[in-house]
Order: sequence, then C-alpha cells, then structure tokens
Amino acid sequence: MKKALSISPWSSMWSQGESGGSPSEAYSIEAMIEAGFDVTHISPGHSRSTEYERRGNLRFIRPSNPFDDFRFLLDTGIAILYRFPAIMRWKNLVLRWLKRSRERFDLIVGHSSETIFALREASRYLGVPALARLYGISATLELLSKGLRRELYFDLISLLRDPPDHIILTNDGTCGDAIAAQFGISPNKYDFLLNGYEPVIPLMPCHERMPNYVLTACRLVDWKRVDRIVKVASLLKERLPGLIFLILGEGPEKPRLCNLIRKEKVESTVKLIGSVSRFKMYEYLRGATMVLFTQDLSNLNNTVIESMVFGKPVITIDAGCTGKIIRHGKTGLMYPADDIESLASGVEKLAKDESLRRNLGQKSMEFALKTFKPWPERIRDEAAIYRRFI
Repeated sequence: MKKALSISPWSSMWSQGESGGSPSEAYSIEAMIEAGFDVTHISPGHSRSTEYERRGNLRFIRPSNPFDDFRFLLDTGIAILYRFPAIMRWKNLVLRWLKRSRERFDLIVGHSSETIFALREASRYLGVPALARLYGISATLELLSKGLRRELYFDLISLLRDPPDHIILTNDGTCGDAIAAQFGISPNKYDFLLNGYEPVIPLMPCHERMPNYVLTACRLVDWKRVDRIVKVASLLKERLPGLIFLILGEGPEKPRLCNLIRKEKVESTVKLIGSVSRFKMYEYLRGATMVLFTQDLSNLNNTVIESMVFGKPVITIDAGCTGKIIRHGKTGLMYPADDIESLASGVEKLAKDESLRRNLGQKSMEFALKTFKPWPERIRDEAAIYRRFI
C-alpha cells in the first residue's frame, strides 16, 4: 500500500474541536484513504491528545504545538510576529520527525498555506510529489497585491508564486480560481472543488421553532465579522422585539462580542451559544427561521450550503464570489457589506413574511441539490485526484 504524509497546522481535523465546526480536513483525509493510501497525519498536539495514535489506515503523530508556544506574541498586535516564527518552527518540527523516523512516503500533502514550507522541505528530502490542500484563500487579491498588510500572508504568497506539484482548492467563494490565474498558475495545476453536504440532511424534517430565531454558525474570529450581526440585532430590537439571534461557535473574538452586545443593549435577543457538535448544529438549523452570514472574504461556507439543502432562507453580504451561488431574490438575499440597515431590513422582511421565507427556502434547496454533491460522492471526486499520484 502506498503511503501519504499529511501535514496540518491545526490540532484538530475539525475547525472547533472533535466533531465541532467544519469537517473539511477530515473529509480530505478520508479521500486519501479511499484513494488507497495509508495516511500518516502530523499535526500540532494539544492538552487532550496523545502523541501517537492509529485508527485503521490513519495514523496520528502529534509533536509539540508551536502555534500555542508563540501565541503570546499576538499581544504585540502585529500578527506576523506570531505567524512567521510559529510557521517556521512547525516546518522544523515536521522535518525533524521525518528524519528521525526514517520513514518513506509516496506523497506529501500540506493542508493550508501555513504548511507550504514544511511541504516543500519534506518533498525535497524524500524526492516525492507535493500537493497543497487549500480550503479557500485567506486574503483578497487586493491584499495579496499591494500594501504593508500583504506581508502577513507571506506563506500564501510564497505558495502562489512557487506552487507545488498540484493544488486542491476549495471553491468556497473566496475566488481562488481568479487569484490562481492572477499568479499565473495554469488550470491543469489545480482542481477547484465545491464542498458537499451530509446525505442525511434532505431526509431531516424542518419546523420553525418559537420564538423565531436567526442563526449564525462560525468561528469567532475578526474576519467573520459577527459584530455586523450584533448591529443588525440592535437595529431590530424595537421593530422585532421577539426575534432572537443565536450565534454558534467559539473563538478569540468572543470577549469583544460580549462587550458589544452589552453596549448595544441586546443581551435579551443575542445569544452566544458556544461550540456545538455538527449534528447538534443541524438541530439548530432545522428550527431556524433564517440564517445570516456577514463574513469579509466569502459567505459560502459549509453551514451556508447545509442551510440551503435544509431549505432555509439565507441572508448574506456580497463578499468574494458569494454572488455566484447566492442570487438576490432567487437563492437568498444579498446586500452590500457595510449596509447594516439593508441587512436589517432583509431580516425584517423575512421575519414578517412566512410565505416569502417558504418560497425563498424552496428555491434555495432546489438550487443546492442541483449544484452540490452529498459528501460520499464529493469525497470520491477528491479521492480520484489523490489516486493520480499512486
């Protein structure tokens, strides 16, 4: 059996801990196994993890966590002072383990641009192909092209300027294909894949719960811009006093959001639920009146796709290439990024018109079922790409 080394910068294959948040990396590893690889997945350790673990054709290696070790540097307010040493330390840890283990692999896969330097070094050391697995693009083309902030994305720029043998890029609305073209990456050097949905979702009945609630689910980080949702709630606290805003997820922005909720005096209508399991989130989705996403880079994450498959009306902002999927008045409602009043009016319109919610949700579901694939089928598509390297 061929062997693949999977390098990750994340301590969990789930974006918010075991079974919480997005499972995209877990599905990619499943695709490698389905392609016929025995996979060794090396990722930073955390307090509840063991250093070595095997589950069938998947082995986990978890050395120390440089991303935690250097987290104190975030207090400087200059993110690159944290990212650069953490990424380089992770590269050194991966190479040290690889050389000490004396193991051989047939393919190296690096998840996220933060692994590009480890990916390159491991590929050169072993003389085998390197494949980058990107789950979207973490910056706009404008940020990558000019200005001082572009240095923050040094790893992504390095990957795009000097790409590995192949890239698998998630089409998550961050315009990855357009950015690849701007950096001169040939279309035959990458595959551009939409995310999928759990096949059980279309079989799950949906009934709006009372009181009505607007649902958001994401990591609480700055670029997710959950503050916009709090401001929408503030505008509607008198117009729709019975409408609740539920926000699922954890992250470093939580203290700031708590302060904003108090400042806007919406403690009774905005609830920070915290991280929940994926299937618990489906329970929240099934009962939601609508879903609302206001992220800066894109609003085509897994939860938006799943909301559409559930037949829930989606309200979002025009960010990245979101408009290729969310079409105003047809598959959802979409407004300019910082037009909070229009966002609030859209929420109010849907909250007051059950027929509009039902019709928009039905159109959204029909479009989603034609556009997106169930995860087992979507995993087979990705497995076929990995199989090229056997």
